[in-house]
Amino acid sequence: MRYGVLILGFLLAGCASPGHEFWRATARTIEIDGRRYEVFALLDQPRPRVQVIRMGYARRAEHTAILPAMVQAAEQATGCAIQEGSAVGDSGVMNARLRCPDPRARGP
Repeated sequence: MRYGVLILGFLLAGCASPGHEFWRATARTIEIDGRRYEVFALLDQPRPRVQVIRMGYARRAEHTAILPAMVQAAEQATGCAIQEGSAVGDSGVMNARLRCPDPRARGP
């Protein structure tokens, strides 16, 4: 039983689960510079939003390069720009508002 709980913990740690407000979001996996990002987008709202989750381990020195890659992943996955000044979070999880000028152009 003890090993079952341990294995379950490892399996759950490897999953990308968005915050509760993104549970119904469209999800996409984007790879940038060999690192995977799970992008959860709510594009069907008057103020579209996105959550990006970095997958895998990152050394401390890699964290500064990850933040711009998360913005790039969000924009690539949604076809929208990140609204300037709206991104909050860290190199593990980032939330931001999107600027999508034409609703028909949202998403690839």
